[in-house]
Amino acid sequence: MKLKLYLGVSIFTSYFEDFKSKAIDTLFLEIKKDNFWGFYSLLTLEELSSLPSPLKENTFNLISETKLYLCEFNPEDIAELTNAYLSEKIIAPEMELSACHFAIATINEMDIFVSVDTTYAANEILYRRFKKINQKFGYVKTPEIRMPEEITGIPGPYQNLKLIYQSRKQKYEKMKEENLSLLDFLNSLLKKKF
Repeated sequence: MKLKLYLGVSIFTSYFEDFKSKAIDTLFLEIKKDNFWGFYSLLTLEELSSLPSPLKENTFNLISETKLYLCEFNPEDIAELTNAYLSEKIIAPEMELSACHFAIATINEMDIFVSVDTTYAANEILYRRFKKINQKFGYVKTPEIRMPEEITGIPGPYQNLKLIYQSRKQKYEKMKEENLSLLDFLNSLLKKKF
């Protein structure tokens, strides 16, 4: 059975690290070989669009060159599940978009949420907390949270993670400054051209 992988934003930026992990290369190669189904979302595109050049263009090219599928989502469902994660204080409020990615992966019934970010995503304790909330909302399947190394068996370092953190914090601050709800932000993604 082929696994459905939701690729966190860190997976795309990590592909372009100065000291790129062989695990990342292998992961994309396995997706290209059709050994896994790879998925991303409009939120992924939104976050990647705020990266500096040429990293931004490189990540978009990587998506178009790899056989990846776009996850559909209903903004109301994503916002509701994300807000449940936040109300349980699973992750800090300024990492709201991180929780959105996990909600998208959950609602789309992904097998694995792939991330290199051990701070909040590739973490077994958080997985169990996400799972508990997902079950309360009737989602039977919670994606496992894994790093590329766990999928491919090949280790490696990461540097571009700080760009994602900066971007998420800036988006969070801008949303709060503009009094833009998560639901309004998610709805705006459906109208945005990338």
